Amino acid sequence: MNIGNFLLESSNLFTVYRWNNNPAIVRFSESDNIYNNLLLSLFVFSDDSEEKLVKILHNKIYEAIPKIVLSDISLATKSKIEEKGKKLWDEVINKTYKEVESNFDSNISPKLLIHYTFDEETEKKVRMINLLVAQKEASINERVFPEYYTEPKTKNQTKIKKMNIQDKKEIEELAHELLEISTRLVTMTRWNKNHRNIKSSVASHTFFVFLISYILALKANLQVKEIYDIMIASILHDLPEAFTGDVISPTKRKVSGLEEIIGEIEKDFIKDWYNHKSILKEKIKKFENHIYAPFENDYGPYVKTSDLIAALIECFLEISTGNQNKYFIKTFESIKKEILYFSPIDISEIIKEIESSINP
Repeated sequence: MNIGNFLLESSNLFTVYRWNNNPAIVRFSESDNIYNNLLLSLFVFSDDSEEKLVKILHNKIYEAIPKIVLSDISLATKSKIEEKGKKLWDEVINKTYKEVESNFDSNISPKLLIHYTFDEETEKKVRMINLLVAQKEASINERVFPEYYTEPKTKNQTKIKKMNIQDKKEIEELAHELLEISTRLVTMTRWNKNHRNIKSSVASHTFFVFLISYILALKANLQVKEIYDIMIASILHDLPEAFTGDVISPTKRKVSGLEEIIGEIEKDFIKDWYNHKSILKEKIKKFENHIYAPFENDYGPYVKTSDLIAALIECFLEISTGNQNKYFIKTFESIKKEILYFSPIDISEIIKEIESSINP
């Protein structure tokens, strides 16, 4: 499984839904969940060292790999399996990693298939972030379906209350402010005016851009500082769309000057959001360049290339599942040409793998 094929497999996370044996008013995919985890982790650990933050965010990808390979298993079922045979479940997970390792790019897999460990306090914060993201999902759906979500929500609340963590109140405040905004990205469907067989939200797309940009950074053997900037810009590059909606690039370029005006509007919305929230203000100021100019500076070409590859794969999913809308075929071809202009490294083999999968 080379990089292109791995990315195609990773798009399964668009359609692996959480709480999938319960009705829901908002369906959260695994990729939505990972995005929310990435965003909250970025802000919670924003004052830690670059190397530590990179490793924390790396773990989010490492932990997602079994979900890419295995079929979806509900949390309740997984818990029961672990109760009856934890060693057996651990063996399943280990085999999954070995399967990926044996088939994946040999230059990248040693860097990708590592799980970092941290001090006890950091590990507790990571667990709390996972709980807070799940809590948000349960809270939204409990409003309509309390009979299905009150119990898991209550269990999560109990676990969170029992946790003795430094800066606990601050983490909960960050979760409240960030997840309220990021949930908008979960409910926004990409390419919304076109029928899609396999839908992806803006949140899912952002996770996918993060995954692709990290793999490209590993392929290029970049240093920690460069990876740090690429990771942050990838996570934040579509955050303004939570306020403006998904304004597609062709629309922005219809009239000279419109793209610049939309950029100014995005800044106004973001500033209005954080200006009276001390919990966010300094942290967002630290990341302003990554939010407003994600495709500029040294990290920009990696994020832009990854954004285009993600869009290319989204088009591939429509073409390969028989979507007759010619828009996706035309866009696939135009993106292929555009990527070659932006990419800082040779990705021709990745593109060939994706393209060859349409008509194997």
